Amino acid sequence: MGRPEYSGSTHFFIFDAVKTNWVYKLVKYLKKVYFRNDKRVAAYLVCVTIATGFWFLNALSKTYTVEIIAPVEYYNFPNNKTFTGNLPEKVELTVRAHGFTILRHEFSFLLSPLSFNVNEMTNNRMMENKKTSFAFPTRQFLTELSYQLSNDIEILNMNPDTLFFSFGKMTQKHVRVKPVVNVNLKKQFLISGEITTEPKTILVNGPKATLDTLQFVYTKALVFHAVDLPIRIKAQISPVKDLFFDPQSVELAIPVDEYTEAQQSVPVMLTNEPGNVKIKLFPAKVKVSFLVGLSRFTEIHPEDFKLAVSYSDIEEGIQRLRIKMVTAPAFLYDVKITPDEIEYLIEN
Repeated sequence: MGRPEYSGSTHFFIFDAVKTNWVYKLVKYLKKVYFRNDKRVAAYLVCVTIATGFWFLNALSKTYTVEIIAPVEYYNFPNNKTFTGNLPEKVELTVRAHGFTILRHEFSFLLSPLSFNVNEMTNNRMMENKKTSFAFPTRQFLTELSYQLSNDIEILNMNPDTLFFSFGKMTQKHVRVKPVVNVNLKKQFLISGEITTEPKTILVNGPKATLDTLQFVYTKALVFHAVDLPIRIKAQISPVKDLFFDPQSVELAIPVDEYTEAQQSVPVMLTNEPGNVKIKLFPAKVKVSFLVGLSRFTEIHPEDFKLAVSYSDIEEGIQRLRIKMVTAPAFLYDVKITPDEIEYLIEN
């Protein structure tokens, strides 16, 4: 004859029977003797403990059909679609196994959920199909999920009985990459130009609603210390939920150069000057001082700068005209104009 089979909760055979048998008898007896210093109390407790242990082992060796709650972790979704639905975080499994096996798996679920490989479990049908909604009966997954448990436990049923997958429409566009860096330089060194990535843009796939508002993607943050040389390094694109990047990394370039102080004598021009008035500026040229990288020192010329004062200030009666920097090379630092104000003379 085979072993008897029991059904119900996983814990009934542990707690309910104890409550209705040994615990009840123990409490009744202790009330009777009022916990007097009697050797019979200690002997009785020992007997109860031993008997309960044997009963517990006997109960766990039997076969039960019970429902257990198992957490589920889903991964490997179709990469050509964006999942927009909701899947159950926990499922109810009807299982048949010995009490020891059931108890062991109940504890294991506290640490490790069931893994649901979406593409593999569905045979890539959702990836190859253009539909956006799918429904799969859960009974077709029971065999695969059983492999994650053990040969000693059989999954009979799963609740919910159907898993629903909903996906949004995907589109794509090229988006500019913005590097996220923090560069700490050695003394006498500076960043001598624009921080760039190669490629400058990457292809992003994702929901149309998301891509319509997406202006930039960013690299993962990088920090550099005591820098005294140019940097070229691969930078990973910072992930964004429901978006897919191609490529997933870019080449980051940070130009670093030792700097020196230099200066140029630059003429000042007058803007908005009427044709019937002649204005003479004093001085006609001013000094522009700046910091520049040694490698680009020879590239700087006076014509690279444009300085201006406005005739509208003269009309307002301002005696000293403030000079404005109209243009200057982008790779210069700490640009200063001396003097930053000039006088003028109106000639008849």
